[in-house]
Amino acid sequence: MSKTHIGYKVSTNTRDYPIKALYDSWKDGDLILNPKFQRYKVWDLKKSSLLIESVFLNIPIPPVYLAEDIDNKLIVIDGQQRLNALLSFIDGEIELFDNRKKAWVKREFRLKGLRILKELNDKTFQELDPSLKREYKNKTIRVVVIKKDSDPNVKYEVFERLNKGAVQLNAQELRNCIFRGPYIDLINELSELRDYLFLLGLKEPHPRMLDKELVLRFFAFYHTPYYNYSGPMKTFLDKEVEKYRFIRDEEAENLRKIFKKSVELTKYTFGDKAFRRFVIGDEKNPNGHWEDRINKALFDIVMWGFTLYEKNQVMPYLDAIREELIYLMTSDEDFIRSITKSTDKKEHIYIRFSKWQESLRKIIGYPRHEPRTFSLKLKEELWRKNPYCAICGQKIHLLDDAEVDHIEEYWRGGKTIPENARLVHRYCNRSRRRK
Repeated sequence: MSKTHIGYKVSTNTRDYPIKALYDSWKDGDLILNPKFQRYKVWDLKKSSLLIESVFLNIPIPPVYLAEDIDNKLIVIDGQQRLNALLSFIDGEIELFDNRKKAWVKREFRLKGLRILKELNDKTFQELDPSLKREYKNKTIRVVVIKKDSDPNVKYEVFERLNKGAVQLNAQELRNCIFRGPYIDLINELSELRDYLFLLGLKEPHPRMLDKELVLRFFAFYHTPYYNYSGPMKTFLDKEVEKYRFIRDEEAENLRKIFKKSVELTKYTFGDKAFRRFVIGDEKNPNGHWEDRINKALFDIVMWGFTLYEKNQVMPYLDAIREELIYLMTSDEDFIRSITKSTDKKEHIYIRFSKWQESLRKIIGYPRHEPRTFSLKLKEELWRKNPYCAICGQKIHLLDDAEVDHIEEYWRGGKTIPENARLVHRYCNRSRRRK
């Protein structure tokens, strides 16, 4: 069935699937269920059990909506928790979110709280009579499949409209489902880095994927210069994840390094105050204070700013960078407005990025990319003059066993010049780093 309106099309296919067929597709990897897709108000064991009871009693349940992906796999876009319950029951265990532990845990799926079929309470699927097991597997579920040839923009709109219920999925949760692939995998991986979670004030990933959306924002402004930003932000991020959905391994590795560098430098500079706004005092109370919540506008410029420089350029100026941002947050009215009012407006994005870029240039200078390694020619000269290791003091017998090390460490701002070079054993140099 196709619906067409002003050139847009949504193609769907509706049919009744036996639970067994859905279970087999899930196990074969052709049905992407992903029970950890949303960590908010998930079903408990009792609610899952009542759904099983409804199936046995032939009580109609709402249809499940799936989307056909470009690789012909089916992604659940509405009814994920229903399918999680129905299919996990056959498995004998179900993943549930433990609010007390704030973590996903696997629990044995024993029926609980049944109101009519009370004789089935405390039973697993395997403990049912064979006839009941066959009956359950043959029960059908109404499934609506949105075909892959549907217009992408309209399909996204369908996803949103299907999730207008009690627990509406936010934009990042939808992206996590719609744009499944290497780029989303990279974003999810990086969002769980310990230092990154520390900067956000989290001990575990955010239940509504705020951490993941911020990673996506970082990459979006890394790929697209701030002066080329075109809103709204939701569309800006949608285009980013769609463009890089099937990112190549080498590109992903480059982004991984850039993100980790920005996280590291942010931690060194701002610690647990990263991405928070400092508010100056007033006449009633001259004492200023740090806001607790993450300011996305500050996240954008701080993380982006560190992509412009090598680590050794930034390290000597950590205190000055921190003071400069506090100054802007408390003294520059245009900057303050750009991080507090309509922060996704093109004008405000330009203001805060350009001001922060100019501040970094005044402190650090223009970005430069100095070589990190010394030349072979310099190593030969040092070896001829004095073939003794500067770390252990013993003679280096082979040139190939020698390395040229920075006297003042590179990451602290040490330059790759002869005056900052010393000859060492490869082993001694690596052993020192490990220690």
